[in-house]
Amino acid sequence: MPSVRNTLNSNPVIRLSTFENNSFEPFKTINKEAFELLKSDCSILKDAYTQFVVFKNLQLNLKDYFDFIEKWSNVPADKMDFSISTNIHFVMFANKLILNSLMSFKFFLDNAEFYLKRKYGKTSSQANEFVLLTNKIYDNSFAYRFLYKLRNYSVHLGFPLEVINFDIKFNIENPEKSEHTAKLLLNKKLLLKEKDLFGAKVFNEIKDYGNELDLIPLMNELSHHIIEFQKFVYRKQKDELTNSIENIELFTENKKTETNQIKVYYNYQNKGKKISFNVYDVPFEILTEYKKTYKNWS
Repeated sequence: MPSVRNTLNSNPVIRLSTFENNSFEPFKTINKEAFELLKSDCSILKDAYTQFVVFKNLQLNLKDYFDFIEKWSNVPADKMDFSISTNIHFVMFANKLILNSLMSFKFFLDNAEFYLKRKYGKTSSQANEFVLLTNKIYDNSFAYRFLYKLRNYSVHLGFPLEVINFDIKFNIENPEKSEHTAKLLLNKKLLLKEKDLFGAKVFNEIKDYGNELDLIPLMNELSHHIIEFQKFVYRKQKDELTNSIENIELFTENKKTETNQIKVYYNYQNKGKKISFNVYDVPFEILTEYKKTYKNWS
């Protein structure tokens, strides 16, 4: 059992404490009213995190995808395996990264809209403005429209990518220094067989797009729209989050370090050899994530 300093007794006190090396170190006694205010600020951070963690999940999937693209960009000829482009395991891995990103993107969109409706009301200005923003970007971005529909295509018909193409930047003087870069080209003929899945507008855009339909620039553009959506969600709750973060940091007197945790213990009882108490965790990990992500956002 974690050790507790002898400053504890049977009085109904509420204490803020650091927790490190399995030991509580109390540093402040608070009353019930102050504890309720602290819990209120913590609840604001925890509630917002239910949406933020979905955004984070999407960012992690996108990072895996972009790491893959970077790994297979500008590959020297002497390190290139020319048989890999049709290797079924390699192609499946690329498809997995693409589909993970598209699935988590749809999850992110739906979750953000529901979060705003739950927090501010179904007909609130915050929720309505978010829907208007998604509609605006859908209307103005082929990348957004196409990838949104490609996710539906994949749900019904499976992975969209058949092979990995490589663009060659040939070095005439030193052929061994030629570089090869992956291109995620989709088979337009197959896509154009599914007009119902894409809808008339996107279907016609695919038909007129050109000879090569490469996912890479489209995914790049989509990643910027995702940040735009999350910035919108953040701006709507910025004042509330900032105020709660400042209150928590002030209340805990800068006792948080990189290695400890901040907890509140209360309802302490010492009956013979039996000791019991309740513990409330102050969510500094969540607080730190917000500050790290949002520090340069306006």
